[in-house]
Amino acid sequence: MLETVTLVLERAGKPMRVREIHAAAEQLAGEPLLWKSVKAALAVNAQGFEQRFERVRRGYYRVKRTRLSE
Repeated sequence: MLETVTLVLERAGKPMRVREIHAAAEQLAGEPLLWKSVKAALAVNAQGFEQRFERVRRGYYRVKRTRLSE
């Protein structure tokens, strides 16, 4: 799940709504994905020391920028 969500956001290259991420992840996986699982992957990985995502605003996420890419 985490790799699929990451790939969706990397391909987008911009912040996306959770609903858009969920739909794109389902399309990429070729099967239905649990809404809760996508939301959990985003929420858990948008906090802590090793963040993979950034919460831009309520309901919007993007891949975390590194200092080199800012």
